Amino acid sequence: MSYADASFDACVSALAIDVIPEVDQVVREMRRVTRVGGTVASGVFDFWGGFSPADLVCDTASVLDEGMRSVRDQRKARPIVWANGQAAIWRESGLVDVVEAPIVISFDYASFEDYWSSFSMPIGQIGQRVAALSAELRAEVERHVRSGYLAGLPDGPRSFAIIVRVVRGTVPAGG
Repeated sequence: MSYADASFDACVSALAIDVIPEVDQVVREMRRVTRVGGTVASGVFDFWGGFSPADLVCDTASVLDEGMRSVRDQRKARPIVWANGQAAIWRESGLVDVVEAPIVISFDYASFEDYWSSFSMPIGQIGQRVAALSAELRAEVERHVRSGYLAGLPDGPRSFAIIVRVVRGTVPAGG
């Protein structure tokens, strides 16, 4: 970052740091530009069971499509999206008083169509992969995902819990 050392009281990344390949470098830079006693914080989606709306699509489509299996596996492979993954990086960077905690957010959908529209548009990794499927395979994925969404009940509202893992650490004196 093009800021001087100790330029800020805090440095925060919200739902972005997990998509940057050089996470360690980013955290070191966040620490460098934060003053002694300042806070470095972040929040990322928990892709290991904490992002259930996407998991329904990814896990279902992964059975039918190698490309979706690859997307799912890549999302889950990075320790930063695991419980205590961010905290480990924060500690390795020399931050102190590190605390990581889950925040639960409700994603509410009015119907299956409302839900499916979140994943059937070519936005984001999952939507792009779904859009790239052949029409036949996309219809099959939609049919299976619909079955999972409905779970034998009439169509209607559903709420999915999402976990965002947040972490904060303090820049220690002398560094």
